[in-house]
Amino acid sequence: MDHRLAAGWRAAAIAGAVIFFALFVAQWTLLYQQIGLSNVGTDWNIYRSATERWLAGGNFYLERQLHGPYQIVDGDVLYPPVVLALLIPVVHLPGILWWAIPLVFTAAVVVYHRPSPGGWLLIAFCLWFPITGVKLMHGNPGMWIMAAVAGGTVAAWPAALVLVKPTLLPFALIGANRRSWWITVAILAALSVLFLPMWLEYVRVLLDARSDLGLLYSLNEVLMISIPVIAWVTSRRSRPSLSWLAAARMRLRPRRAAAS
Repeated sequence: MDHRLAAGWRAAAIAGAVIFFALFVAQWTLLYQQIGLSNVGTDWNIYRSATERWLAGGNFYLERQLHGPYQIVDGDVLYPPVVLALLIPVVHLPGILWWAIPLVFTAAVVVYHRPSPGGWLLIAFCLWFPITGVKLMHGNPGMWIMAAVAGGTVAAWPAALVLVKPTLLPFALIGANRRSWWITVAILAALSVLFLPMWLEYVRVLLDARSDLGLLYSLNEVLMISIPVIAWVTSRRSRPSLSWLAAARMRLRPRRAAAS
């Protein structure tokens, strides 16, 4: 009986995943028809223009963001200045690579983890979630954050790159017990020093930003960025563990053994 229930659950999960994937494709098609080709890559154009403006001697952030409280609208730059370390190398590359690099990498990691049927169901749900489609269509930098999280589930250190967007800090803690993770943090800190004068602007931009969620405005990206985490946690390749928790247990074991 238990075997039949398990088989039924797997079949239901697979069917649900297929349905959500189909709904995602249909939603993407509808969204494309609604916004048109000219609006694809809106976020990418925002950050490309901001980078080109900064390279030409202008401000990375918009003037409307630097003079007191403002309501967050499309076009506002909300990443810290260290994101320029990513934007400068790719700003002159073919635009398609802005999507291809993080999405292909994330997809490869998800397949590598071999999620369970339940994992595929949750992944498909996260894709179907309407905000995910909008973020992908607009080329939001959150795609690169998702790719960093995906890398963190395999090699730990890439997760530290999530610190480029501090409002998504919890995702950065994957692999925080690894030396490579701390080396990456040190490199990010060194790069941040290069943009030190801009950090005061960023703090002002962040504190003056107004939205319904306040400083939690990044919550609408959480499901998209959770996709590689779901694949990792539900992996059939091996039983994953939260690295920081595993490290804590490893440190406690010798002490317990000595005490006994």
